[in-house]
Amino acid sequence: HFDFVTISGGNPALLKNLGELVTLLKDKKVQTALETQGSKWQDWFKDIDFLTLSPKPPSSQMETDFNKLDEIIAQLEEKQPNLKVVVFNEEDLAYAKKVHLRYPRLSFCLQVGNDDSMTVNNDVLRSNLLAKYEWLVEKTMHDSEFKSIRVLPQLHTYIWGNKRGV
Repeated sequence: HFDFVTISGGNPALLKNLGELVTLLKDKKVQTALETQGSKWQDWFKDIDFLTLSPKPPSSQMETDFNKLDEIIAQLEEKQPNLKVVVFNEEDLAYAKKVHLRYPRLSFCLQVGNDDSMTVNNDVLRSNLLAKYEWLVEKTMHDSEFKSIRVLPQLHTYIWGNKRGV
């Protein structure tokens, strides 16, 4: 009893055969959303209804290939993908601003990262995440270079904590 599916987790663009699932869902009139880091192109991206490219910030220890991201965005120009950067610290926030200023025409989101993926105490986790969310909102509200952005919580962590597979 659903008509919308979001595909995320890891980097789903690495799964070449995922296009078959997207086609099956489309045939059944199920809309799809995909969140991927923007490091690999798949032709089936054009069949996704809502595409979010989420390049990894410095805290991930991954380096963004901006030439590749430029190519992917250019191929999706008529689909208007969203950009999202997960922010854990000040360095990630500076990186997010760099991404935002590079692609000012695209819808842009910032999201608070969960850097405590081991805790089982959901009350403590939620409290820490809310404090980080407030920090991120304050930082962006007072920065004139962040224009027309959204700052979002990671809702799944507020609901399920660190539970896997949800």
